[in-house]
Amino acid sequence: MVKASGFIISFIALAAAYSCASAPSSGSLDGDTGTAGGMAGGALVAGLLLDSKEARRVPARKPRAMLAIASPRVLGKAIGMGVLEEKGYPTWRLSRSEALFDVVKVRIGFSARLPEGGVERQSGMLSIPAPSGGGRRELSWIVFLKGSEHHRDKVPSRRGANESALMDAAAALGYAVWAPDYAGMGDAEGAQEYCVPESMAASALDGLAAARAYLADRGDEYAESGRLYIIGYSQGGIATMASLKAATGGDIPIPGLRIVAAYPLGAPLDLMPGIPFLADDGVTVERPDFAVLLAIGWSRAYPASVKLDEILSELAIERVVPLFDGTRDTDELLWKLSKALGRKAGEVRDIDLYAPAYRTAIAEDPSSSAFFSAQEKARLDRWAPPQGLRLVLAAAPSDELVPFETSARAYEWIKAEDAEADVSLVRLESQSHGLAAVEGLLYALIDLDTIEGGEGL
Repeated sequence: MVKASGFIISFIALAAAYSCASAPSSGSLDGDTGTAGGMAGGALVAGLLLDSKEARRVPARKPRAMLAIASPRVLGKAIGMGVLEEKGYPTWRLSRSEALFDVVKVRIGFSARLPEGGVERQSGMLSIPAPSGGGRRELSWIVFLKGSEHHRDKVPSRRGANESALMDAAAALGYAVWAPDYAGMGDAEGAQEYCVPESMAASALDGLAAARAYLADRGDEYAESGRLYIIGYSQGGIATMASLKAATGGDIPIPGLRIVAAYPLGAPLDLMPGIPFLADDGVTVERPDFAVLLAIGWSRAYPASVKLDEILSELAIERVVPLFDGTRDTDELLWKLSKALGRKAGEVRDIDLYAPAYRTAIAEDPSSSAFFSAQEKARLDRWAPPQGLRLVLAAAPSDELVPFETSARAYEWIKAEDAEADVSLVRLESQSHGLAAVEGLLYALIDLDTIEGGEGL
């Protein structure tokens, strides 16, 4: 039996997680990238299912207990409930908890293309309803994209993803749920390619191709409906929009699937490139761990143009970069990072982290910085999805990490480009970035499940 306190702790962990070597990976697999599931001249290409292993089974009683405990009265003590109640959460929760399935979780190894060239082995978790024993079960797909995490093993394939409970719930509702670990996480070697849209889209969609291959091998038990939903919060929100752009633009084909809706939630779609404000005596960097991880990740993804030694100070490269080896969680990393720079926690300055020339470039001519320009070029708040696809942007006006205006600007830009676009902006009510993650992900799950019901399922 799942106790209420345990359920609340799991949601608190999810909320806390959201609040809180730069060379190309040595695990890269040399070869040309190509269409998913194929070979090019004998070389390994992206989208191949390399291996699979059933990790565990989740009995339906667990997500059922989760939904039973997640009453508005209980959740309302932590997150805003007005938006969810207007969406029909109380009724939806009670009606859907009566028809849940056991979940089979399968660890997937696959080949993913890399921005820097070639492909590498990556990993992720496929969660599907257990076979019914009474014929083929038709499934729609959800690509569920995780938020930021420093520890390489706190990912879907390792049972450590903070969103795991919601992923299990989605599969128990009757969906095939694919959740990649991303480059530099899980089985993948080297540094994270943190918030690099091109990289995260490859992890999501090349991994989806491999997960689909696994499902196709079980054609006597499962069939695809042909419908796909993409969902993610914070970093996962960037990955959602990046995957949507890559799939609809044909950069990474998804043959046989139609994206019905996408949910970039609490996402810094402008990528917040560079340092927005500088002063002669420096400014405090609110999250120095993310600042360093961005520099490391983008320099790995684009080594020909983005140079780590042109971004970070010599001291940061010597003492801080080695800390980002994927073995430390956020609290330990922040403490060690501050100590390495001779600062107290929360007092790291931009002059500690960044090279003088980079600071000058950002202050005088940001476009002269290859790092800034790469992020500016890749920003996703100036891209409109094709017609016929539902896009839900959601964020909290009180978000202390990712300004609400980021989502609002994306919404306004899309509407200016296409007044008929099916895009909405949801104002989440929770009081922090972390708590809004729970609210936003629940909202997306209800919305897509309602659409599926409307499709006659």
